[in-house]
Amino acid sequence: MDVLLDQNSVNQRPGVTNVIINTAELLQARDFTELVNEVRQLKRRRVDLVSVRRQRAMRIGPARLKAVLDDTGLAVCTVGFAGGFTGSLGRDYKATVDDARRALELAAELKAQAVIVVPGSRERHTYNHAQRIIRDGLNDCLDDALRLRINMILPLNAIFGNRKDVFIPRADTPLNWIEAFESHRIRPMMTLRGNSPWTRLPDCWKRCLHDGGMLRVSPRCRTLLGGHNILSDILQQLTKAVVAGS
Repeated sequence: MDVLLDQNSVNQRPGVTNVIINTAELLQARDFTELVNEVRQLKRRRVDLVSVRRQRAMRIGPARLKAVLDDTGLAVCTVGFAGGFTGSLGRDYKATVDDARRALELAAELKAQAVIVVPGSRERHTYNHAQRIIRDGLNDCLDDALRLRINMILPLNAIFGNRKDVFIPRADTPLNWIEAFESHRIRPMMTLRGNSPWTRLPDCWKRCLHDGGMLRVSPRCRTLLGGHNILSDILQQLTKAVVAGS
């Protein structure tokens, strides 16, 4: 499940405490028949927003997937994933940039809001070299993101669990590192895991959401804590943060 703020909450005036969150369910369908059945169930649950895995989108076919989603009124939040500019995910730099551009094109075809672009770990590079490679990779994709009006969402903690996808900044918060790219099309994402997810998140997770970022709740975390409990906790903490800053 992906959690993000309603745009009105992101842009709210100081002192306004009516925080609204949106949620997106991750599509699980592996073929067209499963897709049709799944979207029917999602609509019965009053779900309006979904996130899509690229491999499954390509297996079903982007045009068929979009047709089914359009027929049922479901919109796409994110398409995932692309990236790994440092080579930690097995592709060289050029192949990674080309793949990220293809992901942005797919997201535009599906009218998605964003593509999840993992930066890649430091791998065998020096810290400064890895940081420069990641910056170059994002900049090489940024024109496409701007042209297509698709955000690039960067995870600030590992989404695969093996830490090969995430870059750990030095002497700065992960969110400040993202903001240093100075582009409204590059946004952060944090992943909640386990039965005490808040203890593992950077302290800036609330600001992550208010700055147009996203929280991803892992299936295990959702099972352990319950989706309703997690959303209530997020709302409570966000509201406290707004009141404190007002």
